[in-house]
Amino acid sequence: MAKLIRSPITVILGHVDSGKTSLLDKVRGTAVQAREAGGITQTIGATLFPRKTIFALAGKLLPEDAKKKIKIPGILIIDTPGHAAFSNLRVRGSSIANFAILVIDVRRGIQPQTVESIRILKQRKVPFFVALNKIDRLPGWKPQYGKSFTESFQKQSETAKNALQEKIYELMGGLAKFGFDCDRFDKIKDYRKKVAIIPTSALTGEGIPEMFLVLMGIAQQYLQDRLELHPDAPAKGTVLEVKKEQGMGTTLDVIIYDGIIRKGDKFITAGINGPIISNIKNVLLPKPLDEIRDPRNRFDAVDHVVAAAGVKIVGNNLDDALAGAPFYVIPQNDEAMAQQLYEEVEKEIKKILIETDQAGIIVKADSLGTLEALTKFLRENQIPIAKARIGDISKRDILDASINKEHDEKFGAILAFRVKTLPEAADLAHKYKIVIFTKDIIYELLEEYEAFVTKLEQQQADEEFLKLVRPAKIKMLPYIFRVSNPAIVGIEVVAGTLKPRVNLINENNQRIGHVLQIQHQGENIQEARVGMQVAISVKGAVAGRKLKEDHIYYVDVPESHARKYLEEFQDKLSPTELEALNELIDIKRKLEKKFWAL
Repeated sequence: MAKLIRSPITVILGHVDSGKTSLLDKVRGTAVQAREAGGITQTIGATLFPRKTIFALAGKLLPEDAKKKIKIPGILIIDTPGHAAFSNLRVRGSSIANFAILVIDVRRGIQPQTVESIRILKQRKVPFFVALNKIDRLPGWKPQYGKSFTESFQKQSETAKNALQEKIYELMGGLAKFGFDCDRFDKIKDYRKKVAIIPTSALTGEGIPEMFLVLMGIAQQYLQDRLELHPDAPAKGTVLEVKKEQGMGTTLDVIIYDGIIRKGDKFITAGINGPIISNIKNVLLPKPLDEIRDPRNRFDAVDHVVAAAGVKIVGNNLDDALAGAPFYVIPQNDEAMAQQLYEEVEKEIKKILIETDQAGIIVKADSLGTLEALTKFLRENQIPIAKARIGDISKRDILDASINKEHDEKFGAILAFRVKTLPEAADLAHKYKIVIFTKDIIYELLEEYEAFVTKLEQQQADEEFLKLVRPAKIKMLPYIFRVSNPAIVGIEVVAGTLKPRVNLINENNQRIGHVLQIQHQGENIQEARVGMQVAISVKGAVAGRKLKEDHIYYVDVPESHARKYLEEFQDKLSPTELEALNELIDIKRKLEKKFWAL
């Protein structure tokens, strides 16, 4: 018996202004016009394009004999905007997305959210091609409305062709930095080895036929093993979004990737406080795109849906449900399976919602999927995580961060992805000086935190450096203002920086005395630099005996401080400070200890 194959789940992602929505709108509009070939059905956050519709879209590019070989029933394209939704298309740390379309603006190339999308695609190991969009805006390009890219490209001038090829070369170089070998789609022989670049225009429709042609071809040739369908089995899916709907309460937008879902089924999913078990009161599908007229009556209730599909689930006790959570229909009268699924969901929650007693940062995100992506990315960059939770930043998060800050200043931070800070938490954060980083791009969140840590470490290093005894070399001048108790004499700083409250030694490593104060032109000063002639008071010394005219003296830098200079702070010392330090080290190693400061 031949295997049943479902439609591959495909997600579109890319930078916010790359034209994803416009491209999808153009695709939908074209498909509606071709509805005599099968039409389309829009489901929750997704659009299902049946095989016949794709044949109509691809037009002459797909020969009749090739059409007969294609067994894929259609393509389900997830169109919920943003890479965050893609993060929610997850199952056990992997992705239910079989393929992705990465939309890139031909003029702007790789942008911040493009990088974010690429990182997530790599992390989840999802194959993709690039829709290089907005080719109609290239210099000299003559738009060919409704034509395929292949037809349009033949009618372009050499100037336009060269402009496009230059942008493709730039993109190939940019994607190569992430480890991807790319080329224009019509120059690729093996799509397993290279990422295809398909030039498109959301305005004119150029490239849309090739998009579907490549999608169908890749799914048919390389993905069939992952598309096996069990239509009689209880549904498996993932929660794409949790929404409050007027008259329905809290609902779940679910992408079903296997099995069948029916009204009345019992299901299990994940919530903030643990697994949630509920009954399906209604399975809803939006009306077809060309029939959406009244926003108060947007959905049709259906008895059942078979994968792959997007559905809206109405049930009880869903307020705490988590986007990105697994979704399983529980087989009827199968308590053992119900318990197994409960434990599986519980394990999934514990794996992602981190609660440890170890010191680290606090991480907050809006969904299970984005939290998983964020924590994985942070761990890859060796960032310790103490707690990882779903939801807005609360007083509890601030208090936890303040405890972590006691262990290490750099852990007094919260990294927040697409969540808000509650007012009482903001007040507490100000009180405890907890730094909150909020971003909609994961790697930018990491960059900001790393910049914070770098700045903090620099401040700490500066503070530590300032506590060290600075090396200096001085020469006594022929000025004695007091002989003793304390001795006050004139000196010149020959090298380094002289500060008060340091000990002096001579070239024979003999203790001379303790510098109490430094005066310059009758005023007490806190340091004297190279070339300055100043008066110093020295406790424990007698001018004319221990302190002699034209003799050289050194600040007696403690060995631990000298070692710090050599290991961590050489670059902070001035050339003359380094000179004074090296001469001191020579004296110490010759007269005190062979391996002094090593």
